Amino acid sequence: MKIFVGNKPTRQQMQALQRCKLPESEALLDMFRVRLEETKTALIYAEEPARISRLQGRAETLFDFLEAVEKSSEIYERLK
Repeated sequence: MKIFVGNKPTRQQMQALQRCKLPESEALLDMFRVRLEETKTALIYAEEPARISRLQGRAETLFDFLEAVEKSSEIYERLK
């Protein structure tokens, strides 16, 4: 999980990420998934190096967040 590279996550952070898995947060996660797919599509068609760089950063951030939410339960158990 690259979101915590160099920093050990706290139990509180992992709990917050776990709460993102609750049914009431599903619409939020769906929005981030859609934005990630839109960003990937934009990367395919981008030509300017600066735009490509920005889109890569956006995609990486969205991916890292979604991965952190997905793995939050596993990481939280290891922190106990």
